[in-house]
Amino acid sequence: MRQSLNDIYFLTMGAITDTHSGATLDPFPHWATLLLCVLFAILFGVWILPHTVFLRLFCFVSGGLLGLWAIYRYRSLLWQKRSLPIALILLLLLWVTIHLFWIGKDFNAQSLEYAKIWKKIALSLPFAIGLGLAIASNFSNPIKCRRYWQIIFLGFCLPTLIYFAKLTYAKFSAIYGYPIPNYLLLIPYDAVNPFGLARAWYVFFCLPAFAIALGCLARQIELSTFTPTNSWPYIVILPMTVFLFFIESDRLGMVYITILLMLFLGLVFSRYFKNLGWGGWAALMVVASISLGLVGVSVTKNLQWKTLVADAKVAVQVDRFDHWKNRSKGYPINENGQIPTDSNYSRIAWAIVGSHLLLENPLGYGLMSISFSALGKAKWPDSDLSWTHSAWLDFALGYGFPGVILLGLATWLAWRQSTKLQAPWCQIGRWGLLAMTLVMTTKEVSAETVINALVFLIVWLAAISLAKIGKARIC
Repeated sequence: MRQSLNDIYFLTMGAITDTHSGATLDPFPHWATLLLCVLFAILFGVWILPHTVFLRLFCFVSGGLLGLWAIYRYRSLLWQKRSLPIALILLLLLWVTIHLFWIGKDFNAQSLEYAKIWKKIALSLPFAIGLGLAIASNFSNPIKCRRYWQIIFLGFCLPTLIYFAKLTYAKFSAIYGYPIPNYLLLIPYDAVNPFGLARAWYVFFCLPAFAIALGCLARQIELSTFTPTNSWPYIVILPMTVFLFFIESDRLGMVYITILLMLFLGLVFSRYFKNLGWGGWAALMVVASISLGLVGVSVTKNLQWKTLVADAKVAVQVDRFDHWKNRSKGYPINENGQIPTDSNYSRIAWAIVGSHLLLENPLGYGLMSISFSALGKAKWPDSDLSWTHSAWLDFALGYGFPGVILLGLATWLAWRQSTKLQAPWCQIGRWGLLAMTLVMTTKEVSAETVINALVFLIVWLAAISLAKIGKARIC
């Protein structure tokens, strides 16, 4: 009889061992590990929501106290090369501190950011390390790990589920005249509507669940355990995520969806084609068709794609046309005799200008989000810039090449190490962290919540890979 999905996913052939002494590690208490997982699920669910600082700090402090217990208990595991991503993040914190006192160009603004943002990032690290160590110490118990995974995956899905809960309430309130509290509003963020959310935040926090689900489905297909019955949580989240991006009209979100779906389908067709029966293929094709169909409709409705090439030809000429300095003055005309779309023109022009400013300021300005604007204002007093639309570039403009290299290298090492974890935990790094990195390439998300979530995931993945799993299956 074929083993069930969960038994295969959480089967380990040996105990967790201390990589230094070779002694078997005692599992972290189940109740404490379970509580850490619940705190993560709550944290990831509310991270995107405005005015939830108290709840986030509660998760940081509570998870951090439990995390310190796990860190002390398994402290010998920290002295190995697989903890390098954690060390790089600590070096990043040190670099930001040095930047504040000796390199930055606006001490007052930097000190406020340091106290508000980097304090929270530092506060979240014990939680992330403890969560990873606690889960890893229980890998030898498939029943417990199954429960941990269910809670963790639910946490990744919560931003999407909360969005549709808000949407459903809004529809019913329109029909029956129910009042809509501010925290249930589905509106873009601006100064007038502080309870709104930017589309880029939805993409960053909702795409990982989509990506992780694809990774889990690929693993099931590889093991010939895929059926719509035991795979329904992963199947359901796929069209929900696509529909969310469709409602929000986020064209780059649709691009990421397409990239991840193509990677998944290419993997399945090239390696596991014979592992699926007709029912499995039918279920996958229905989900893929719905998802790609919504992507196609979004592309045809979005006129920015039709003028992308013509707009790009104008936008790259940053020396000839300086309209990018202040868009309120208008735009140059493209080869079609049309005014370029704002998104196409500003994304391309600002990426080029931002790269030039980074070369001129290799140590950065000192602010996470608005360094591009500040450096532009210093060089061109009449400019009105904001973000470069690339979080990696914005972060580099803030903390220079040293800062972005430390963050980028920590991300790559955590991703690489996570691919050697047992399933399904490897999917968080292989697919989830990949999705976050992809979003940061072309989205303006270099801000507190996003960088904090990215650092948390990097440290968590590094910690969970510290415990060597005897004879563990490589995912």
